[in-house]
Amino acid sequence: MSKTVKDVYSFLVPMLEDSLLLPNTVIAEIVPFMNVTLDEGVEDNDEWKVGTVVWRNISIPVVALERLQGKKDLGDIKRSRIAICYTLNGNEEIPFVAIMVRGIPRLIPVDSDNSEFVADEIQGTDDGVKAWVTVNGKKALIPDLDLIESKLSA
Repeated sequence: MSKTVKDVYSFLVPMLEDSLLLPNTVIAEIVPFMNVTLDEGVEDNDEWKVGTVVWRNISIPVVALERLQGKKDLGDIKRSRIAICYTLNGNEEIPFVAIMVRGIPRLIPVDSDNSEFVADEIQGTDDGVKAWVTVNGKKALIPDLDLIESKLSA
């Protein structure tokens, strides 16, 4: 007897080069690139924590997943959006993390019929990516929120 996987409603969110895939319960809100304070020299360095955003009177660290993957270009920062995500470990010091994204997210059902892991991508490295998947034929990354949270706590 095989188990069937129920749909997990998830957001497919465009980033600069790739797309981000997260369950809708992890994303608190997608907000415009406002109330963001960029770290000094962020456009000239390769730091992955690029600043902070004030959201609901909470200061939240803003990260660029592309930088964790070794890419320097942030693109046109003013055209970015911010995905406010819940952290997963109940850390009261870092209850949220903000990820730089682009474009409008799409809510899609994800199940075993329309998605699969991309086996040729290296998984479990220190680049902030938990896994690469394809959903409806589109390649997307699932971020390693545990790793990001632990790096921010360090």
